[in-house]
Amino acid sequence: MGPLTAVRHVFDDPSLRVWHFCKPNDKIMMVCQLYDSNSPNATLIGVKYMITTDAYNQLPAREKPNWHYHKIESAPNRVDPKFPQLSERQQNATLKKLEESYGKVILTWNPSDKGPVYPPQVIQVQHPFMVNTTVTPQTEKTVGTFNQTLLR
Repeated sequence: MGPLTAVRHVFDDPSLRVWHFCKPNDKIMMVCQLYDSNSPNATLIGVKYMITTDAYNQLPAREKPNWHYHKIESAPNRVDPKFPQLSERQQNATLKKLEESYGKVILTWNPSDKGPVYPPQVIQVQHPFMVNTTVTPQTEKTVGTFNQTLLR
């Protein structure tokens, strides 16, 4: 699959393109490490869990708001997912396979902090603040205050 990038995963900077490096998992569909860039010294800022629709339907009601439905979130005007190493056709096919899954993002290090002093938080990607923040498919942030590792 290669790395996946997406925006709207960090409340303080919903335009930050977060890099996901994912692998299948024996207990759930997939686990991803989240980084603030693809640079060799990128900061690990969190983790994302992916589960199937069947697994989501078995969650307790109090847990469901922490998960986002990939079919909705994968729209270009939402998280604008990209697979930089894949052709457009391969990207579309991969996104189609992921549509019927759910994701949970847990940030452990706010990219704007110089150290991991950020209390771990579940980021609700479908929160109205994230959905209504102006981010376009053309949003490409490669250097800025929320990409600390690129500034060193």
